[in-house]
Amino acid sequence: MKKNRIKYQFSLKSKEELEQLTHEELLKYVNDLQDNSIQEKPPKNCPEAKLRKCPRGTNNSSISPSSEIAPPKKRNNKNQSLREKSNKSVGGQLGRDGVTLLQSDTPDEIVTLPYSLTHCKKCNVDISTVVAKLKERRQVLDIELSSIAHKITEYQSFSKKCFSCGYENHDNSSFTIAPNISYGSTVIAMVAYLSVSQYMSNMRIVELMKNLFNIKLSEGSITGLLAKASKLSLSTIDRITTILEQVPIIGIDETGCKINSFKYWHWTFQNERNTLIIANKSRGTKVINNTFENGFKNACVVHDNYSSYSSLECKSEQLCLAHKMRDLNYAIECEGTKLMKDIKTLLKEAIRDDKESLSSTQRVLLKAQYDKMLQHLLSMPYIEKSETHKQIKSLTKSKDKLFTFLLDENIPADNNGSERAIRNVKVKQKVSGQFKSLEGAQNYANLRSVIDTSRKRGLNEFESLVSIMQGNSLF
Repeated sequence: MKKNRIKYQFSLKSKEELEQLTHEELLKYVNDLQDNSIQEKPPKNCPEAKLRKCPRGTNNSSISPSSEIAPPKKRNNKNQSLREKSNKSVGGQLGRDGVTLLQSDTPDEIVTLPYSLTHCKKCNVDISTVVAKLKERRQVLDIELSSIAHKITEYQSFSKKCFSCGYENHDNSSFTIAPNISYGSTVIAMVAYLSVSQYMSNMRIVELMKNLFNIKLSEGSITGLLAKASKLSLSTIDRITTILEQVPIIGIDETGCKINSFKYWHWTFQNERNTLIIANKSRGTKVINNTFENGFKNACVVHDNYSSYSSLECKSEQLCLAHKMRDLNYAIECEGTKLMKDIKTLLKEAIRDDKESLSSTQRVLLKAQYDKMLQHLLSMPYIEKSETHKQIKSLTKSKDKLFTFLLDENIPADNNGSERAIRNVKVKQKVSGQFKSLEGAQNYANLRSVIDTSRKRGLNEFESLVSIMQGNSLF
């Protein structure tokens, strides 16, 4: 239950004093008591509360887990997760792509087992002269360790000595590699893959490369190879940036990151086929403007309504309804008003209606209906300076951005795609700690952009890295 506290300026009366009050004075005292009471608000909690086995089990805020100071006392509130139950059965769903170990029609090696029987098991007749035929095949899938050892390729150039002046003419124009000895494209791609995709620390990469491939690297070499891999990926990064500037739908999000103990930010810009991640010291609009000089004039931008997105140059905007419903959950926990519950129900019904097969005309009419219903609810009475009042002000300010997704079935009602794209930064920091420099954070962002874009396009991410390290473009 929600508790009430009394402001210290208000004087509580004793039972004897209350008995002496008239009816009018008693009513005035009750009104004053309500005006001076302070309702204790429930603490906000992050969306990852359930994942971290938090005792609260609720979902009423978009704050990051690191922003929570200490877990509050256990409350018996009903689980208010935004995820609803489905009618799907437990386990793998019909039509999913299963993974099964299948026999190969072209084995690399065939071992013919000797036939040891000389007499029939049933009648004991001699069968030693009968020609045997293939009855059963069994296969073993394993790794050939000798084939994954490192390989050193030597490139030789030649010179000719002039018989007239004695000058030695060295033809080194065909060299495309560094002097002495350097690491090849596969080694660079392997280091990038292990560090960025598998979140391994430099120390563990050093151990793996030594134990599996007998390649001795230092932790400093790992940092240098990641920088080289990032530099080789810049042409692909530019291509992704150009594509995202022209797409019809784009999601944006940002998250804090530690760089040499200082607070910086990783940004993500993504759609269903491309992901761009950048590191920057700022969380302001200038990051968007510097990255995309022409803005998003042809796009609907999906975001979480952070102030940096208030001056976007774009065709339309869609606010993340998952964020908005968490705020409504908090208001409902604080005050339990019917108005907040009705608005939450309205948003959930809009998400369900969006899944129906509708024509463009029907979608325009549907959005108009929801805009009208929302306007009606926003005009309902509420208590000033309450949590409900706060949400009404926020919804009124952003009401034109709530139901944009109803106009196009491809526009998502939430920003979950961007949340997933930026989550890997937190995982990397959790495994390996902070980044040591902005350059290192940006190197990670470039390589992660390549990996995520490869995944979205159905490409093998390691093969994509190898191709880029060889000087090719991802697409």
